[in-house]
Amino acid sequence: MAYADDLFRDAQHLAKRGGKHPKQSSLQRAVSTAYYAAFHLLVADFVANWRIPEQRARLGRMFEHRRMSGAVFETGDKHNPTPIEVEIKSLIAKFTQLQKDRYEADYNVAKIWFHTDVVRALDLADEVFKIWRRVRKEKLAQHHLMSMFGARQN
Repeated sequence: MAYADDLFRDAQHLAKRGGKHPKQSSLQRAVSTAYYAAFHLLVADFVANWRIPEQRARLGRMFEHRRMSGAVFETGDKHNPTPIEVEIKSLIAKFTQLQKDRYEADYNVAKIWFHTDVVRALDLADEVFKIWRRVRKEKLAQHHLMSMFGARQN
C-alpha cells in the first residue's frame, strides 16, 4: 500500500502549492490524486494475495472506476446494521464522493476550485484510508471488495 500512501502525500503536497494563491491546476490535481490514492489503496489490497505476483499489476488494471462506486452493498438488517456494516457504508459513500470530485476536477474545466474544496476531498480520502485499515480484514469488507471488482454476490 506504499503507492497509495505516496499518492495521498502527493495530494497533500499539491494542495499546499502556491500558498495563498494556488493555481487551479494544483488544486484540481490534488483532488484527483486524493481519489487515486483511495482507489489504489483498495486495488492494492485486492491484488496483494493473488498467487502469481507477475500478474498482480494486470489484475489491478481490470478494476473499473464506475463499477467500484456502483457496487451494491446490502446490510443484513436494514434497521439495525452491525458496526462493520456502518463502517463499510461510510467508506462507500466517501469513496463515491471522492470519485465524483475527481471527475469534476479532471473534466470540468469551468469549475473554480477553492482550498476548502480540496481540504474536504483530502479529508474524505483520509477517512477512506482510516476506515479501510480498520475493516480490511473483515470478511464482509473483503466480500464488498470483490463486488467492487465486479464479482456478483451469491
